[in-house]
Amino acid sequence: MRAAFGLDALFGESHGPKVRVVADTANSFYVMARNTCGTGFAYHFIRNVGGNSKTDLGGSWPNWRYAGTAEFLSSVMAPTGTPLRTFSSDIGAQDYAFVLPTSMDRFAGSYHGVGATGSLTAESLTIDGRAFDPASSDATGDQIVLTHSVSITDGSSTVTVTGFTVTINASGISFNPGTISSTAVLSTAYVGMGIATGTYDEGTFTLTGGGSEYKTPISTGTTSYGRTFIQKANMVSLRKTSDGLTVRFNHGGTDFAGYRRTSVVRDVTLNRSKFYFDFGHSGGAFGSLSGFTWSQTFELGAAGATSFAANMISNGTFSENITGWTIIDAGTSTVPTAANVGVLRQTRGATPADARAIQAVTTVVGAPYLISAENNYTPTVAGTYLNPGSLGLTNDINGNASSPTAAYAPIQFDRNGYNAHVVIPTAAAQYVMLLLPTDTASGNDTTGDTSDWSNVSMFQLTA
Repeated sequence: MRAAFGLDALFGESHGPKVRVVADTANSFYVMARNTCGTGFAYHFIRNVGGNSKTDLGGSWPNWRYAGTAEFLSSVMAPTGTPLRTFSSDIGAQDYAFVLPTSMDRFAGSYHGVGATGSLTAESLTIDGRAFDPASSDATGDQIVLTHSVSITDGSSTVTVTGFTVTINASGISFNPGTISSTAVLSTAYVGMGIATGTYDEGTFTLTGGGSEYKTPISTGTTSYGRTFIQKANMVSLRKTSDGLTVRFNHGGTDFAGYRRTSVVRDVTLNRSKFYFDFGHSGGAFGSLSGFTWSQTFELGAAGATSFAANMISNGTFSENITGWTIIDAGTSTVPTAANVGVLRQTRGATPADARAIQAVTTVVGAPYLISAENNYTPTVAGTYLNPGSLGLTNDINGNASSPTAAYAPIQFDRNGYNAHVVIPTAAAQYVMLLLPTDTASGNDTTGDTSDWSNVSMFQLTA
C-alpha cells in the first residue's frame, strides 16, 4: 500500500491491534487501521441515509456502506477528532448505482435507495472471522469484512446484489461486488465508484494492460461540473495539485465482458471528484457480473500542477468567427453573433441533416490524447434530456462518424458543462468532430434545439 508518509509517521503507533471498531451512533461507526507507515486510517461507515430526490429511487438505505477515509497520527486516536488529513468524506455512493429502465431515469442502489419494496436480504460484519457489533468498540483484530446482499427494485425492474464485500486490513480497503444480476436492460450500471473530497484536479491513469501512467487534468472548464472519460483505464489516481494528496483506485477488470469505460466527474458544488467503472449497455438484459474487484489506497504526492502540451486546435474559442472549422450540413452551424458570442452554435434540423463541424489534426498513431470542450444544450421542449451534443475523433474528411470506423465515435454529453475524452488515434490524419444529431428527445419534435460549443481543446498526453 502506498500509504501517506511524512514526519508524522515517525510518531506512529507500533503496538496494539491492526484494526479496531469504534462505535459512533446507531447509523455510523469507524474502523481504525494501522498502515505500513505507522499512522492510522479511519474508515467511516454509515447506513439509513441517502438521496430521495427526483433523481433517486429512494425507499431506504438499509446496509452499511463506506463513506470515506481520514488519516490520524495513530490508529488508537479517536476518529471523530481532528485528522491530519481527509481523503474522502461523503454520503454519496462509493460502491454501485444503476438506472432501471422503468424508474424514469432515477438512480437506484446504495445512496440512491433500494426502492419502496426493495430490501436488505443478508448482512454480516466480521473481524478475523468472528461477528462483531458496530455499536460496540471492543472488536479488534487483523482484518474486518463487511458483507451484504440487497434487492433493488422499483416494482417493475429489479437488480440483486449478492455477497458484496468490503475488506479492511493494514494493506488498505478493497471491494468485491459478489454477484450482481438483473434481467432488465441497464444502460447505466456503475459497478465500482470512489470519491475524493476536495479539489482533486489532476489524474493519472493506465490503459488496458497497465504499463505507462499518463497524466490528465480533471477539469470543470469555466463551469462547476465536468466529466473526463478515460477509456478502459484499470488504474486511476486523483491528486490535489495544491498539496499532493492522492487517492488511487486499482482494478483488474478491463477484460471483463461488458466493461464499457472509466470516467471521472469533478463537481465544484459537491466539492469532490468521483470515478466510475461503467458496465451499462442498452443492447439487452444486464445478465450477471461477478469477480470484478477494486481497491483504494491513499498517498502523499508532490504539490504543483503538471504542464501539459499546447492545444492543437485552431480557434477553439470561436472568439470572432469559426475559421479553421469545416461545416458539414451547412445551415445548421452558425458563426458567433451578438446573441452567442464566442461559441459555435449548432441547431437541430430535420432528419437526416445532422449538424457537424470538424477540424483536421495530425496525430501519432497509438498515443493517447485528450480532447475536451464545453457545451450548452438548450431544448425547445421541456423535459428530461441526455445532452445530445457529441464530441469525437473521426477518420473521414467529409464528416462521416461511422465509415471508416472512427478512432473515437462521438459520445453524447451527460449534461451541460465541461466534457473530456482520452482518445487513441488510429491514423496520422484525424478529425475532431462536434456533432448535434437529429434524433428527437422524449418523443417530441426537437427541431430548433441549440447546442453551443466553446473552448475546444486537444493535446497529447505523456507519461
